[in-house]
Amino acid sequence: MKKHINFMSIDFNTINLSSSANTNTASKSQIFTGWLGRDNRLDSYSFNLSGHSSLNFSLDGLSVDADLQLLDSNGSVIAGSHNYRDTAESIDKTLDAGNYSIQVYRVSGGRTNYNLKVSQSQVAQSSQVGKDWFDLNIQDSSLRAESRKRFADGVLDRNDMIAILREAKDSDSVDATEFTDLRTLVSHASELQMPEYVRVLSNKVVNGDTANQKYQGNTLGNLYAGSSDIQMENLINKWFLGSDRPQTSYTYQYANGSLFQNGISYQDVKQGKINDCFMLVGLAETAVRSSSTIESMFIDNGDNTFSVRFWHNGSADYVTVDRYLPTNSSGYLVYANRGVDYNNSSNELWVAFAEKAYVQLNESGWIYQDNTNTYNGLAKGGYISDALAQITGKKTSLGNGLNFSSIVDAFNSGQLIGLGTKLTGVASNIVSGHAYALINYNSSTQKFTLFNPWGVNTNSSKPGVMELSWSEIESSFSYWDSTLN
Repeated sequence: MKKHINFMSIDFNTINLSSSANTNTASKSQIFTGWLGRDNRLDSYSFNLSGHSSLNFSLDGLSVDADLQLLDSNGSVIAGSHNYRDTAESIDKTLDAGNYSIQVYRVSGGRTNYNLKVSQSQVAQSSQVGKDWFDLNIQDSSLRAESRKRFADGVLDRNDMIAILREAKDSDSVDATEFTDLRTLVSHASELQMPEYVRVLSNKVVNGDTANQKYQGNTLGNLYAGSSDIQMENLINKWFLGSDRPQTSYTYQYANGSLFQNGISYQDVKQGKINDCFMLVGLAETAVRSSSTIESMFIDNGDNTFSVRFWHNGSADYVTVDRYLPTNSSGYLVYANRGVDYNNSSNELWVAFAEKAYVQLNESGWIYQDNTNTYNGLAKGGYISDALAQITGKKTSLGNGLNFSSIVDAFNSGQLIGLGTKLTGVASNIVSGHAYALINYNSSTQKFTLFNPWGVNTNSSKPGVMELSWSEIESSFSYWDSTLN
């Protein structure tokens, strides 16, 4: 169903919505109420902005899974909110003048009512009284000058934000004005053309993160008005420079080699000394079915660090890793890429870096592990579906019962699939209580090719790649997880 929101004027003192929707008028916000069901899967609200505006769209009152997405005049998605089940959704976006639409759509389940709240505020413009954006918004003179200088090319990139954060710790501390100014910069990341990963990392420094409790095993804490220059530098090191390496009993060595070598392959995956087969299967399966997703996970910062993307309820999250990886006394890697000489220039390191980033992400408290920045923090294992969602950003299905047609249909439709083995009673060539990636299905022979994340050449009795019949899968496997289309 199509509806319209009418933003009446550039001063944004009021927002008037069309009479076709039920509304409760507020000075700068309106509420739509509606419903979704089998006969009405989507409501689309169009609107026009006559000037630069900061908008918030929030969706609640749900009883089934419904999502939000913001589209431009060409129908391209600008932003989305895709939380699970009946969780509330929210989009914050600053937009230029133009035509847009916001869509509320049912993902699964039956009928649901909803409340869509639209809030709007004007963004200060550089044309006002001959002052630019920094004059109007940044109070500290030195921080204002540094920010303006860094924005001279129209972008606040990673190096710019590191310099601005360091400028804020003059006089050995971050005062209240500087603290407020930093938050202002981050909250206007869109206008300042800040890349997404820079915004996310800057937000963790400025607005806090659960993982800020510790740095290199010592107490750190979130930034606040009065934080010391040392605390600021440690936060920069933690998020932008990757120096908060996971705790381990092994020795870190600078790993030589390249992020990628000769393309991206599931055969790059080789599990090490922790029980994270679920996560490595997620990487292997994604490498098979969507290698571009793996490639886009990594941002090479050009200083021997890499910012790595994962997805949290449909929103991108990032951590940064450096090139140092744990090794044993012989100089071989002990976790992902196990047995590889750290000093070999032909090393391919993307799997080890992704695993290290995942371990660091654990400290932020949302990947369902023990919330520590330690390799052993992944020791309890996990669900393939969680890893697939966190790696791809897609919604996933957990613990599906074995069914030949369902798995074949899902694979043929492009879904990413991992299978879990039984705890006991498996065939001698299969690892019990373990995750495998489904990398191929041959419709002629009706056989499934599975990959064991232990690696392709590690254990002849437990091969890395196996072609199994359906009866062999039924006898040794108990469930399958997948992404959803």
